[in-house]
Amino acid sequence: MSTFDDTAKRRLRFQTRRGLLELDILLKQFMAAEFDRLSDAELTVFTELLALPDPELFAQLNGQNPAANAESAALLDKIRSSRRTD
Repeated sequence: MSTFDDTAKRRLRFQTRRGLLELDILLKQFMAAEFDRLSDAELTVFTELLALPDPELFAQLNGQNPAANAESAALLDKIRSSRRTD
């Protein structure tokens, strides 16, 4: 398992800037609400999710495609739950 220092976390923040507006919005809300509280294990899973192409990540976030494993499913749920409804 990786240890995420401030530099690694800054890289992850930059990687959340995506080409798909809907995905940008979801990730921005998640970053504001939850990112600073993620464990190193969750950050490792988040890195794996961010490596996915935008359409595949968006499909997983919308439940159209299944998560690769239980850890990904748990983090996808956390991202979904960070949606603001205002």
